[in-house]
Amino acid sequence: MKIEFLGNIILRGKIECLTGLHIGGSKDKLEIGGVDSPVIRDPFTQYPYIPGSSLKGKMRTLLAYHLGKADIDPPEKENFDSNSSLQRIFGVPAEVAPKEEAIGPTRLIVRDAHPDQETVMMWKNLDSELMYTEYKPENTINKITSAANPRFLERVVKGSCFNFEMIFGVYKLDNCEKQDIDFFKDLLLSMKLLEHNTLGGSGSRGYGKISFKLEEPYVLTRADYLKPDERFKNSLKDIDVTFDKDKYLRLSDFTDEKLAGIMNKFKNL
Repeated sequence: MKIEFLGNIILRGKIECLTGLHIGGSKDKLEIGGVDSPVIRDPFTQYPYIPGSSLKGKMRTLLAYHLGKADIDPPEKENFDSNSSLQRIFGVPAEVAPKEEAIGPTRLIVRDAHPDQETVMMWKNLDSELMYTEYKPENTINKITSAANPRFLERVVKGSCFNFEMIFGVYKLDNCEKQDIDFFKDLLLSMKLLEHNTLGGSGSRGYGKISFKLEEPYVLTRADYLKPDERFKNSLKDIDVTFDKDKYLRLSDFTDEKLAGIMNKFKNL
């Protein structure tokens, strides 16, 4: 199978926490009265962050359920399908795809999402016993004795914002019914599903509601990489510099007309 690179669609912006968020990290030592379940932190700054693996994994899971394929994803050899949006967008193990049907690299790259500057300033002024986060006390109740077993979870506070970047690679495959660009709408669908679901742990207890706020997508064809323009330069700048709080996009702004405008840039390449 011949595979040819056509370009990238770069989605950047903010992930806003609408409720407290808990994505677990490691607890190196046990402390009396301490946090039972800490959040993951950057080892250099100690700021909480959202791992790209957490975002990508939840988006894939939600899309798999939406498409009715959760029972066969990730796929085994017998379930390999070169025209599957799940396998094309999120990837498939190399040993699953037959060599004559290999579909190339994983199309979606999801970067780790780190806090923006305003959020860091907010965290530094928090009235909290923890560094940049909050305690969330919870109890489990023994149904026989009614005894309470308290535990303390660490959460990123409501209102925190993280800078995110996702890169959707567009390739041309010579003997597949569907092309990569046909699946871009499924990527946006997985993000919409996540907004109406939860990210991280304890979602059924109120944690992990988020929203995406996006810049105008950076659509770069292979020709654009040969003669980089302002779009390419801006796509490399810090999101805190390029993001306009008054002109951001929501996922609902990606109408059929807007999607067609993005997809048509790759249709004739």
